[in-house]
Amino acid sequence: MDVKTAVRVFDVINLFAEVRQPMIYSEIARRTEIPLSSCHALLQTMVAKGYLYAPGIKAGYYPTQRLFHVARDICSEDPLTLVFQPLLSALRDATRETAALATLAGNRVVYLDVVESREKIRYSDEPGGFMYVHASAAGKALLGALAPDARRRLLDACEPFPASTDGTIIDRTALEREVEKGVIDGWHRSTGENVEDVAGLARGFLIHGEAFALVIGAPKARLLKNEQRAVQALLDVYGQIPSSLLA
Repeated sequence: MDVKTAVRVFDVINLFAEVRQPMIYSEIARRTEIPLSSCHALLQTMVAKGYLYAPGIKAGYYPTQRLFHVARDICSEDPLTLVFQPLLSALRDATRETAALATLAGNRVVYLDVVESREKIRYSDEPGGFMYVHASAAGKALLGALAPDARRRLLDACEPFPASTDGTIIDRTALEREVEKGVIDGWHRSTGENVEDVAGLARGFLIHGEAFALVIGAPKARLLKNEQRAVQALLDVYGQIPSSLLA
């Protein structure tokens, strides 16, 4: 269940990330669908805490550098990022494709870190991006890492399965077969199931009982052409995860 005030704070922050210019409070209220009085009070609170300021008369509000510095300080000591960023970079370099670390956020997949390919045509995403569990290699790998009871509960929460593309698997039995096959093979695949021309490979695992996945995302034709090499790189990097983390 969402906490309304917390959701509104993030809606305001995400709005500024989208428009990247000062806005008056009535415009912020309109675009976030926050009542005018509540929006004004929220913005004043964010000003009082040092996260917003008024650039000039009638210019509205804009985030201060405090948000950047707080986020930087927090992220610089992220225990998983410190471990996985070198591994994601190694996976990107070995495959020349975008590499990511994913986990579950409720009944969706969320990227925790992304190291993008240097190719001109590449799969592009960013930390905090969500995907359906049933429509991605990451989601299948995360399902595969879960115990059967936990997997069943998660799939129950995801039904009915919406179709992102014509290739999305929306039949639960077919999805469960794919997940089981990936568990046996040691890796999972998606081909145009979340984005039409994008394919993914993923290896799921548990860290202290929570599901995570190493992910490769790339243009479908290129990844499938080089799949064997990419799978081997994926498994090689998985093998470099410190054994003290895996459980």
